[in-house]
Amino acid sequence: METHTSETLNQQRAPIASFAKPVSENRLLAALPAEERNRLAPFLDTVSLKFRQVLVEFDTRIEYVYFLDTAVTSTVVRTPNGETIEVGIMGAEGFVGLSLLYGIRHSNATVLVQIPGRALRMRADDFIKHVMQANGPARDQLLRYANYFNVMVQQHAACNVAHNVEERMCRWILLTHDRAGADMFALTHEYLSVMLGVRRATVTTIAHRLKERGLIAYTRGRLVVTNRKGIEACSCQCYRLIKEQMARTFTHSGDIFESA
Repeated sequence: METHTSETLNQQRAPIASFAKPVSENRLLAALPAEERNRLAPFLDTVSLKFRQVLVEFDTRIEYVYFLDTAVTSTVVRTPNGETIEVGIMGAEGFVGLSLLYGIRHSNATVLVQIPGRALRMRADDFIKHVMQANGPARDQLLRYANYFNVMVQQHAACNVAHNVEERMCRWILLTHDRAGADMFALTHEYLSVMLGVRRATVTTIAHRLKERGLIAYTRGRLVVTNRKGIEACSCQCYRLIKEQMARTFTHSGDIFESA
């Protein structure tokens, strides 16, 4: 399983920078009818999210929902012995605050920023009133996404048991690459080791092997995808299954998510 301690995580609760006008690349919002987007626009603020910033925390009241644009987040849960397990990843295809869809005001997981970037933020009260209670196309769209996310969590759990570290590491790189919007993104061996639940030395060994094959390059704190097809070949089938589920989930609303 993908584990690391809460102490290692070193979560930050830095202030969120706001911008004057909402500008969104979020696929869920972009797929809505123009009338629905315009209806929700007054309740959305563009914010800048920082690395390892906590957006919602387990068993605490959800104050805001975040529609991700350029930011990427990790969803984690904590075990009774203090370890933290990563259970999901989100980018511009998703939103943070899933519990509200089911009428639960407290979060059932902690979500922190993996790659800093931009998001659109909505107050939870506005989300309940203007999305959930309105019972319109936005609610339907978000419920389809929640179904996809649940499937991804299940696939991650199976992957952690069934596949070796190199296969899981390639799957993780692909999922992050899909959401990063660029071939190069910030990623340290230490952070990747805690996401995979393995020793840093193991990640370093595998990264060196992938680099020798010409699949990736890396400098201090940054990873570059140089041969995506090669990484896909090294990954387990879980990546393909997750991608196929994304396509099935959003068939009704077109292409919500396209990998690089």
